[in-house]
Amino acid sequence: MTQISALIVEDEATIAELVATMLEANGIHATISPDVADAMQRIGTTRFTLALVDLTLPDGDPDALIATAQAQGCHVIVMSGDPDRLAGYAPLPLLEKPFRMKALLEQVRQVAPAA
Repeated sequence: MTQISALIVEDEATIAELVATMLEANGIHATISPDVADAMQRIGTTRFTLALVDLTLPDGDPDALIATAQAQGCHVIVMSGDPDRLAGYAPLPLLEKPFRMKALLEQVRQVAPAA
């Protein structure tokens, strides 16, 4: 079984750490990126199975990051506390903040069933 790796693109450190801890506890290697620029650099050098992307990041819109991740075959789940913004990203899997960790894991298992 191949190791599932997730890129967590989230500028709120508390949320990022909580998500990373939950994923790691479920056997998924997690890497945290605080912004689009860092995430683009990481995705350029590392293959990820999954990217959890917050839609409100300090350095702008994550659209290019999402497109790049998808072009590499990486599954993307978008997160936001703004339901209207989130709706604009359907049909991608969506997580509205605040979310329960159980909901996060369900989304992860749907896009990366080996998790």
